[in-house]
Amino acid sequence: MIRQETLHRLRAFFGSRWYIALVAGLILLGHTTVFVGGRPLFGGYQEFIFVGLMVLTLYAACFVCNDLRFLIMPVISFIFLVPLEHSPNVPYHSRFYIEPLPLTLIIVLGVLLIGCLCWFCFRNRHIAKRIPYAKPIFLSMAVFCGALFFNGAFSSYYTVADTVYPISFALSLLLIYALFSAYTRFDETAFDYFMSCLVGAGLLICAELLLAYLTGGVRFADGRVVKESVMLGWGVWTAIGGMLAFLMPACFYFAYAHRRGWVFWLLGLLEYACILLSQSRGGLLVGTGILALCLLRLCLGGANRKQNRILTGALAVAGLCVAALFFKPLLGILQNYLTAGLDDNGRFAIWKKGWDNFIDYPIFGAGFYNSFINEDWPKEVYPYLYHNTLIQLLASGGILAFGAYCYHRFCTVRLVLRRPNVRKTFLGICILALILFSLLDVLFFNTYPTIIYALMLLFMEKSEEITERM
Repeated sequence: MIRQETLHRLRAFFGSRWYIALVAGLILLGHTTVFVGGRPLFGGYQEFIFVGLMVLTLYAACFVCNDLRFLIMPVISFIFLVPLEHSPNVPYHSRFYIEPLPLTLIIVLGVLLIGCLCWFCFRNRHIAKRIPYAKPIFLSMAVFCGALFFNGAFSSYYTVADTVYPISFALSLLLIYALFSAYTRFDETAFDYFMSCLVGAGLLICAELLLAYLTGGVRFADGRVVKESVMLGWGVWTAIGGMLAFLMPACFYFAYAHRRGWVFWLLGLLEYACILLSQSRGGLLVGTGILALCLLRLCLGGANRKQNRILTGALAVAGLCVAALFFKPLLGILQNYLTAGLDDNGRFAIWKKGWDNFIDYPIFGAGFYNSFINEDWPKEVYPYLYHNTLIQLLASGGILAFGAYCYHRFCTVRLVLRRPNVRKTFLGICILALILFSLLDVLFFNTYPTIIYALMLLFMEKSEEITERM
């Protein structure tokens, strides 16, 4: 039996930022391929070594904890483990994860993790809370996911994959929301722990991107960044910039009133700098607007408002000085942005194709698969998407899916505006970044952002209860 003092220390560790840092470190090590003598260390299986260690920590947590918060960081950041050479995305199209040995390892680790979670739920069944099925947010998510299951019905493009794809989307929204709603103790520490996980995930992306620059993964030619080389295993430049814009406001939540707020202010600025390095025009456009909104909120209120005003003023002066002193290196980073300008990069043609599909199949849409074919896109990963949430819903799911999304969006806006508090404000800014960026790209319909999105909505709901108890 574990002594009570040891049990208390273990629970404190799993509920601390030290555990968040440990998970981020294991994921970074698993993501980074080290070559020795021209061969990859661990035979190129480094992600399985370090994710295995992470699963062992989760196994221990499931046996000692009575609060599921320890799972937040692994759940929102596991995707960042994928190394570049094993990327199933464009242009690598690696089939590494469906080869016999890697697939077997994935199944074994998955079964172990599911078994641990089942034991955790069974052991803590007496403290499980009822899932808020009837609350507007959960209900609107359920209606939205239900509408997606009808995508492409009765269209000539329909395929079985159109039914399979919404399952992953529904699981990432409904199951994650329900699981954490039932087994998380929502108090002041839980909310700050969640926001710390968002900060940790953003810094993890920054570390991976900076390593890519420092180790030569990102290439330069003629004094400018080769945009196509700005890639990490889990996503290309657009996903990198979009995810950083999505996560960045969490840093400024701590800058608002935390006693070391200036540290988090600088971390938020670091994430913005990495958005610039990502070469994502959409990320830079949305990230700049979100940064301005966060800084405005910091200057208007909060215990650190005087400090934040000074930092913001210093930022403006420092920006001018850096631009003057490092003009040429900065020009190399910015050259791709300047060259591309307002070029739509083929999006207008994509959106027109989506609109035409909606006109042909206005009720249920033309489906996610086959209605928009790109020969270079591996369909076993995701369907090729329309780079705009609204067009995507109309084209793939028709009026039914679009209407369900509007209902869900109405519920989220009402949640943000009802009984406002600082927690909801900064999470609302995070969600705003996701919504705006997804008008230019596909982030909303990828699985990993929707997991984070579901948790954000849950903690926004629960923040009202926390405020009422204070």
